[in-house]
Amino acid sequence: MTTNRPNAADKLREALRIIHGLTAGTGCTWLVGGSTGLMLQGVSLAALPRDLDLYADRTDALDIHCKLSAYAVDGQSENAGGLYRSLLSHYEIAGVPVELVGGFEVFAQDSEYKVEARDWAASWAERHDPDGAADAGSGGASLLLMPLAHELLFNVMRERADRYEAIAAHCRSVNPRRHQLALKSLLERQQISLPLRRRLERLLSCSGSE
Repeated sequence: MTTNRPNAADKLREALRIIHGLTAGTGCTWLVGGSTGLMLQGVSLAALPRDLDLYADRTDALDIHCKLSAYAVDGQSENAGGLYRSLLSHYEIAGVPVELVGGFEVFAQDSEYKVEARDWAASWAERHDPDGAADAGSGGASLLLMPLAHELLFNVMRERADRYEAIAAHCRSVNPRRHQLALKSLLERQQISLPLRRRLERLLSCSGSE
């Protein structure tokens, strides 16, 4: 006799449904990033994600942590070391490790990059129906995904070629103009060095070469 056990993708979807249900109607804004966000946007990955990264502005992160407190495995703490700074906390939801990153900042390659979750939610965030597919034009979608322009910048700054090459290839093949405009908008608001700007622009160009 066989039993139908939920796979990693099923667990991720269930965790997202729980988080969305607990935070709906609170006014909090959070976006799905990391490998799960990439998967939901169709970026090719070497392996199926097994964890969930959520990004929020600091004020929202405080409220979200309260809503998810029953699932918390630690309290919120300042994480400041190396390349990153954030307000960090962790949860276990539907068997999925979840990380909530508040006020995320990255310092690398003579650049400073700060995530602006609320602003992106209103502009470049992709929308996703938990029971369907990512759809940038669907106003009724219920989940928000980090823009691929963010994922590209973040992964180039931390020198994750395996990630940024796959992200750039997807951006060049699927609605490239949107991703180019999103990157341009993001760079205008950040302190990004000229060499890094040029590297990012080359990655999203037709040639796709650095």
